[in-house]
Amino acid sequence: MKGFTVTRPVFLAKFRAALLHGLVTLFVALVSAVVVFYLWYPAPLADRSGGAGLYFLLLLGEVCLGPLMSLVIFNPQKRRSELVRDYFFVGCIQLLALAYGMHSTYIARPVYKVFVVDRFEIVSALELDEEDILAATDKAYRNLPIFGLREVCIEMPVDTQERNDILFSAVGGKDVQLMPKYYRQCNAGEIEGKAKAGSALIAGLKAKGRYETVVGEFPVDNNFTWLPVKSRFGVWVEIYPGGRQAEARSVNVNPFVD
Repeated sequence: MKGFTVTRPVFLAKFRAALLHGLVTLFVALVSAVVVFYLWYPAPLADRSGGAGLYFLLLLGEVCLGPLMSLVIFNPQKRRSELVRDYFFVGCIQLLALAYGMHSTYIARPVYKVFVVDRFEIVSALELDEEDILAATDKAYRNLPIFGLREVCIEMPVDTQERNDILFSAVGGKDVQLMPKYYRQCNAGEIEGKAKAGSALIAGLKAKGRYETVVGEFPVDNNFTWLPVKSRFGVWVEIYPGGRQAEARSVNVNPFVD
């Protein structure tokens, strides 16, 4: 019983230190998460990209690791200098892990939503070559967006040889959406004019027996148009209620899968 009364204050002190450490770590994690999931991976990209998912796991580890470390290293009987030294090293480890996670997520962030003929292609910073970025005709595209996803359209060249070069490049795995040289600002109504009828999507999903799983995400009157959106991690659709792109919403369904 005597041993319990001696160790209990130490345990409570460790618990308070772990709780405080956890709150500080959680605050830092939430601030960084706002940057990642609100600015770099805006919805619905956070749910449909591997980089953001990996970062979420790293944050979870950070939040759990901090308090656990405090339970181990904190002791009210230690000198202040020893505690400062211990927490300095723990803080460095946590900051390095956070910096690594932020950097990895940043370089893989989506930067362009490129409209190509009849679809959107999500392009990440990792997919673009430096030489292609610098070759952009419009200077506005020679620097990648730091925050947010920029919507652009493609201006195909009129030269036959240049068109053929793009075609052969696409066969090799590098399609036109990875060439900022052909980026331009979209014209008013350009994307809405290329959107497909909602009835075509509904008919296709019904034929594949997949309509019931997403019907709740469509407008009640089924009056909408849509376009497919592709990324390295999958395909979904963007629908426009009443054909209005300003009211766009994302539906997590791949229209091309049987």
